[in-house]
Amino acid sequence: MKRIITFLLLILINPVFSQSVDLDPYSFNVSYVNLPPKPVVDRKNRTYHLALNPTSIAWFKDAKDNLEYNFSIDGFKNVPSGGYFEIAVDLWDPITLPLGVRRVENKVKDSNGKERIEVSFVSGVKVRELGSFSVKCVSDASFNRKYSLENSFTIENSFSNPDDARKFIDVEMYAVRSNYLSRVASSMDVRLNRDYGYSVEQTSDYVWILDSKKHPEYDSSVKALSSIKAIFNKMEYNEDVAPLKKELEPVIEYFKGIDKTYAEDERKHRKLRYEAYFNLAVIYHYLDMPDESDIWCDKLIENKYDASDGKSIKLKNESLREIFAVNQVTSRHMDVEARTNGVKEEEVDVANFDPNYFLKNDPKYQLVSLILATNDTVSGYAKIRALENLDRKISVSIPDENGNHSHIFKTYFADQVTRLVIRENDFYSTVSFKEALRAGSKPVFRFVREILNGKTISLYGYQNSEIIIKKQNEAFGASTSSVGWQMNTKSKFAELARPCPKLAARANGTEFQNDLNSLMKFVEALDACK
Repeated sequence: MKRIITFLLLILINPVFSQSVDLDPYSFNVSYVNLPPKPVVDRKNRTYHLALNPTSIAWFKDAKDNLEYNFSIDGFKNVPSGGYFEIAVDLWDPITLPLGVRRVENKVKDSNGKERIEVSFVSGVKVRELGSFSVKCVSDASFNRKYSLENSFTIENSFSNPDDARKFIDVEMYAVRSNYLSRVASSMDVRLNRDYGYSVEQTSDYVWILDSKKHPEYDSSVKALSSIKAIFNKMEYNEDVAPLKKELEPVIEYFKGIDKTYAEDERKHRKLRYEAYFNLAVIYHYLDMPDESDIWCDKLIENKYDASDGKSIKLKNESLREIFAVNQVTSRHMDVEARTNGVKEEEVDVANFDPNYFLKNDPKYQLVSLILATNDTVSGYAKIRALENLDRKISVSIPDENGNHSHIFKTYFADQVTRLVIRENDFYSTVSFKEALRAGSKPVFRFVREILNGKTISLYGYQNSEIIIKKQNEAFGASTSSVGWQMNTKSKFAELARPCPKLAARANGTEFQNDLNSLMKFVEALDACK
């Protein structure tokens, strides 16, 4: 009886022990500049120009224009000549070797278990690409570096008849060459930005928040989350974070208080301390205060609830200190040339142009209309060739003082535009997604052709090579050419169909495939679901 009374007294005296401590991750947004490992510290020197040496002049006739339009170094200005960096490119015609057509026999069983021989015809092309590009800096030879464009790969496909297999070889022999410059531009873009670029990062991370409604800390924990999300939403890559730190002080003090209130070596106390230590380490990291973040990382490790998180954030802090030292700065928040990337900065000598030349009479240009994120509408002429390869930006003519469209252009980036109208019933939107066919890509805004706008899902086409699917209530789209969609098509459809059990049952069958017709049929079925 005495033991029972003692037990009841313990419950009454310390009710916290009876409360569950469930933690859930919640995301928040951040914005900053990714600092390069090989920085050009003086901003006025962040310029480059392109020098091209194609060995096959006929094939690479428009190579320079193509490359300049499709690659850029973030934070740098592209100038006609005399850039701090010269990007020298040596191109060679890709070597293509047709592999011929081979007959393949496979034993397969039908639904009744009866074995039969299935014949297919496999053809392909073996490719070897050569060439290189180099960074040359007259003022500082330490920047000089050569990058290889050498690459070998094989393209194969299987067909039910030999004629289609032979046609495939001809198609791919042409496609390898026609897509070569895109592969070169992609390689240059990724590798030069990795080493020298000042790219603006718009991303998210997470904090742990108590999700046990009966716990006495629940309301305070939810209030802290609300403040974290609201304050970090104000973060801009080019603005000082000091005002955000001041706004976050009540949240920081709250989490610091957890350290004192729940100080016992008991699992639930350690779990609450883990929430506080982790959140403080993350908050200080994104306020560009790695030393302060380390203090709470050490406490995370000593707390022994999940020491690996403390070690992981400490590594990020060490990398941050190193990149600060190399760049001679103490913050990732600064003004960079984020909106002139890849646009050649040059003066137009109007006096040398034909005064009777107007873009409306030039068959190489098309009149387009842009609806901007500011809700303003801009109409002007754009190169038809550029419209055929829309990606992250578009250059549109603006009228002179007489209202004529001739030689003055302005470049708009995809995240500055909500919609582009090329002609009647030919509309483009801007969607942030990872391009499946470009290695190392991150979610960025790109122009995509509108295919189908459903109530909950929209479908878009990207450069006639990928289908982009996007939920109306989500910030990012997804390429159906991605590995996730290719390998898990059925589960992807089932996940999207979750609000409609009948459609989810159909999605688990073989009705929907990873092709445009199936995707359109699926979106229409989801809209019709009751």
